Amino acid sequence: MKRIQLYISSVLAGVLCFGGFALGAQAQEQEGAFGVYQVEKKTEASGEFVSYEYPVLTGIDSFDQEILDKVNQYFYDEAVRTVQTEAANMEQVQAELQEYNSEAANALAFDVTCDSLYLDSDIFSVMQYVYTYSGGAHGYGYAVGTSFDLRTGEQLTMGDLLGCEEETAKEAVVEAYREHIIGQVENITEDSIRSYLDEMAYWKTAEGMYADIPAYGVASYAAGPQQALVTPEIVAKVKERMGTQNSGADEGAAGSAADTDAETSGQLTVINGILAPASDFIFPHSSKELLTDEDLTKLQADTVEERHYWSQLAINEILARYGYTFSEAQGGAAKEAYDQFEGKDWYEQAKPYCPSASANEMLYTYISATELENVNIICEWQKQNGCYY
Repeated sequence: MKRIQLYISSVLAGVLCFGGFALGAQAQEQEGAFGVYQVEKKTEASGEFVSYEYPVLTGIDSFDQEILDKVNQYFYDEAVRTVQTEAANMEQVQAELQEYNSEAANALAFDVTCDSLYLDSDIFSVMQYVYTYSGGAHGYGYAVGTSFDLRTGEQLTMGDLLGCEEETAKEAVVEAYREHIIGQVENITEDSIRSYLDEMAYWKTAEGMYADIPAYGVASYAAGPQQALVTPEIVAKVKERMGTQNSGADEGAAGSAADTDAETSGQLTVINGILAPASDFIFPHSSKELLTDEDLTKLQADTVEERHYWSQLAINEILARYGYTFSEAQGGAAKEAYDQFEGKDWYEQAKPYCPSASANEMLYTYISATELENVNIICEWQKQNGCYY
């Protein structure tokens, strides 16, 4: 795909970072695939507290002007609507603060800036950064990504930007977070990233697609926003892995890495979209649903040893889904889990993605809240049935 140079209008102040290069306000016109064109940044504002910067595309003769007008109108309408709404909000907040904190009342802010503009082939992708301070202990900022197809005027999804199916795009995003965030930032798990997939901001750059989760989204405010770059290499790796999984699946199994119903498809999804036979697990649904008394009857056996074996294996199969490595030399339940899972195709595929070698860290940092509750349910069952040791 041919890169297109941007002409930055002289109305701009400062420097716009684009594709690894800094183009100043006095940059010369460049001719790309569409001829000479411009991207301007304009501002809507109200009073001293509210400012909204938005992009305007001009001079692209190769596209339908109605489509360009539609795209420009979208950004303009968002600017006007937001400025009006936030100006009213700020007036109300200021009036309330003036009574007891005049300093904060005079420092209120709602600012939107265009921090990333990307135009390549048919894609126009914008990241706007929103910063607001409404009188609390600190301000709050977050990214908003918006991307358009300049052939149709329609907004683009993650899959559109990455050139793949939507499920593949989501797996690629999870993979990017696994490589850059999971295991490096406290309390962020694959499960928490997946739970935020439909809410995260995303936008295109020359390097790939950025995915962004704001502070508080999956971690503490101190941890800051969690941003990962999804590169073409990551997408290719996920495509290859998903293709291998699908080609090796049973004819009656679902042909994707999406979560599947174990009872109807005979498979379930473990870490990183890897599929595993439901028959390999005592409780195939223990990652998604709390265990019931009826479920726990599967653990009943004639001897204490057998009850302990099956119940401990039910706990360890939760860790096995993450590719956790059990030590044969350790003996006991670890040896039993080793014998149960070692060598299985899905387990061998999962191992490289296990976020920790510590069982305690896995239990109290990486597994989901549902899984941890099920571990506690099984432990209580062990105590009631004399096999907790």
